[in-house]
Amino acid sequence: MRPSRLLAIAVMLAGLPATSALAQDSGGLASLLLNFFSPGNPVILAPNPDPTRSHAAHFRSQTGAQAVLQGLNAGIAAQISTFPIGSSSAGFTYTFDEGLGVYNRTTQSLGPIFTERPLTAGKGKFTFGVNYQQATWDSFEGRDLDSGEMALYLTHEDTDGSGNSTSLFFEGDLIRANLRIDLETKTTVLYANYGLTERFDVSVAVPFQDVTLNATIDANVERVATGEASQTHRFLNGTTTETLEPQQGDANGIGDILIRGKYNFLRNPGGGLAAFVDLRLPTGDEDNLLGSGATQTKLSLVGAGNPNGRFSPRGSIGYTFSSGGSEFTGDLPNEFNYTAGFDIVVHPRVTLTADFIGRTLLDATKLEDKTSTFRYTTQAAPGTILETTRTELTTATGNVNLMLASAGIKVNPVGHLLFVGNVLFKVGDSGLQADIIPTFGLGYTF
Repeated sequence: MRPSRLLAIAVMLAGLPATSALAQDSGGLASLLLNFFSPGNPVILAPNPDPTRSHAAHFRSQTGAQAVLQGLNAGIAAQISTFPIGSSSAGFTYTFDEGLGVYNRTTQSLGPIFTERPLTAGKGKFTFGVNYQQATWDSFEGRDLDSGEMALYLTHEDTDGSGNSTSLFFEGDLIRANLRIDLETKTTVLYANYGLTERFDVSVAVPFQDVTLNATIDANVERVATGEASQTHRFLNGTTTETLEPQQGDANGIGDILIRGKYNFLRNPGGGLAAFVDLRLPTGDEDNLLGSGATQTKLSLVGAGNPNGRFSPRGSIGYTFSSGGSEFTGDLPNEFNYTAGFDIVVHPRVTLTADFIGRTLLDATKLEDKTSTFRYTTQAAPGTILETTRTELTTATGNVNLMLASAGIKVNPVGHLLFVGNVLFKVGDSGLQADIIPTFGLGYTF
């Protein structure tokens, strides 16, 4: 297969439309979290028993809560759409012996699964394959997504225009909103690799994404000012607790296509070096978490040792330049990338592989805990200003270190067919994390 055909396939697949089925009329999965506390979706309270003092809708759109949701939303959208999709390198690598007119294997190893090695496939060699991975995302920056650990606080509207919450005692009450998120992605990646020359490969990887997002908020009125016996602030169910209307939906379609060039400029019995250029195109629908909306260009250098031995270490270092983004992610940050790993040939047809994968997102939006102080008065002592503190989320800017460990196996049952099994493990708590992400796949080299 000619390289022009690889690019034609990528262009054709990029034109396939994404489909979605949203349970809420939200405009897309990427805006789902922002529906909470929006002007069109306020927190509605029950009318006050005293008809002259209605508090039916005094906790409305909150800029602080919306900013936190925007930051969380941006992190989720960006990290899902740029998650590593696996190696497109050939499992079998060759050099052509012009004197004998035959191809010779250049390594015993069947190669890595989620990182790269310097060796190229060989002139005219074509590899095609498919990988499937499924992730249930468990945490974001160390906070369990589904436990209600992520707390937001809504304050009372400034009904008298005084600029504070102490001139009218009932303005001191709070609503604690505990956010719970159930997020799952299923990714099928079609990839192809072609050896243009003995030392230069081109490849393309086309991901198809299926994303399901369910978000719920458990709200609780904290009557710090009006008192527990008060009926001033309560939900329509007559109590101080309420689960807000869930925001949920799913979407599926093509993700951001990856095109790669690899040049193996150093090759000897002791090891090798290769330079990579990765181009990740904004072909996925960013409104539905299927793409980032940005073009990313990664330049990297990959080295490996002892390609003909049973044990082969490797490592890489690179930098990703990001251009653009979406209204939900903002401009995607640049990245510093690094990997380290090894292969072990346990049998001529079986290779074990392990890797460490690191990404540092530079000057990215992240979430942090902060201690907030709320001031209030009581009806019994209107002139006495009291204070209470709460721990809540806030947005910040800084580097985010995303780290994964990968362990897998490649099996060659017959001919040039490969079966792949791999597990990704989270390392640390930064960013969006899943405890375990299994990956399965197969490939064939012609």
